[in-house]
Amino acid sequence: MGFGDTAKKIQRVTDIAEKLYERLNQVVEQVQDLRERVESTSDQLDSMDRELAEQRAIVEALAEQQGVDPDTVVAERLPDPDADGAADGSDAEAGSSDTERDDGTASNAGSTAADAANSGDTAGSGDSAATND
Repeated sequence: MGFGDTAKKIQRVTDIAEKLYERLNQVVEQVQDLRERVESTSDQLDSMDRELAEQRAIVEALAEQQGVDPDTVVAERLPDPDADGAADGSDAEAGSSDTERDDGTASNAGSTAADAANSGDTAGSGDSAATND
């Protein structure tokens, strides 16, 4: 009589082991998929970092040509993330690129540099000096 109970227990342990083995294989596949996705995302981020560095170099060169200090413009236009209450978006006009001069005409210098950078980024995309590598 003891052998029948032992056989049932062994069969139950075998079934549990098979299910565990299947689940382990699923987890291994998920980890491999996740690893591939992380590597792909990392490559995309590296590419975006390079493009951003190139665009920044172009914008800074254009700003220098126009006699504009990019750091001053950034400080004036973007709120300080460390300042209290700056993240509430209450300063809606700070992001506007059009400013009205005393003579009533509009100045669009901020978007001119950005537009020039966007139109010239294909010409400067081969500039290896602008990359962070």
